[in-house]
Amino acid sequence: MATIKSVALQAGVSIASVSRVINGVVAREDTEDRVWKAVKDQGYQTNSAARALKVRKSEQICLSFDDISNPAYASMTRGVGQVISGSDYRLVLSSAFSSVEEIIKHLESMGRGFADGLIISPIYSDPRITQLLSKLKIPVVLVGSLPRGVSVDNVWVDSAAGIEIAIQHLRNNGRQSIGLINGPTTTNPGRKRRAGFKVAIEQNGLNFSEENIIQAAAFSIDAGYSAAKDFKDFSKFDAMLCSNDQIAAGFMKYCNEVGISIPIDLAVVGIDNTDLGSIIRPSLTSIDLHAEKRGAIAAQLMLDRLQNPERPIQKIVVDPTLVIRETSGKL
Repeated sequence: MATIKSVALQAGVSIASVSRVINGVVAREDTEDRVWKAVKDQGYQTNSAARALKVRKSEQICLSFDDISNPAYASMTRGVGQVISGSDYRLVLSSAFSSVEEIIKHLESMGRGFADGLIISPIYSDPRITQLLSKLKIPVVLVGSLPRGVSVDNVWVDSAAGIEIAIQHLRNNGRQSIGLINGPTTTNPGRKRRAGFKVAIEQNGLNFSEENIIQAAAFSIDAGYSAAKDFKDFSKFDAMLCSNDQIAAGFMKYCNEVGISIPIDLAVVGIDNTDLGSIIRPSLTSIDLHAEKRGAIAAQLMLDRLQNPERPIQKIVVDPTLVIRETSGKL
């Protein structure tokens, strides 16, 4: 009788490697090929392996993000998980894609039976990513801006509209000199939030200047703090928009250390409205991009697509809102 040990011996890998492969965890392509060949040759069956071999389904949906430690992605995961939990599918998380090459490698693995569907929110744009998404033989739901040439279900939020709401709120509170601490412009969010900031500033009758944009190295607390520390002189500003709540938290930490009073000296607005915004003090005004709602919509689109592969492509737009807390008080 075939055993997991005999499969491992034939494939020339460890028992742990066999277990990972038959349970749907991504492994090297040559390892997966050897394991599945040994499984088939020996007739080895477990519940998951048997279903995969007989019906060519993994009964898994993969959720792919840049960094699951980001509170916005954690909220989105919660929304996806709540919907998927009521189905016959398992949710598998895949994250920490720090480069285009890592996303490409991940998308290539999707074509080897790792999952029956992919929900993805890539922060990088690249023709190779677009090509791979277009060629995937499994359903895809993309959360975020849809690249040209990709015809998949899509959930999108207009962050630029949220920035416009935030700038108008700051202007109504008497703020005249507004800066932006932005994330990397090599990413889709970094580019779009910079462009949205420029448009919103000009639409509100203020002068746009490149000098009013401070560049952070990442969308993280440490990066926000470091960008503020390197910039140092915030005396010309009376308000600061931050490209996400984490950058805002890092910026506020710097302000506390150097004696900048928030919101008396500087108003601060973040983006994402994560749980972090209600925890830090003073509590953070933030543009809510409704990550959990977008995750739930994406999951439902995926389940609908799996049930009805021929239905028309859907694109759903979620409107941003502004959650006003303590950091954006009147001047």
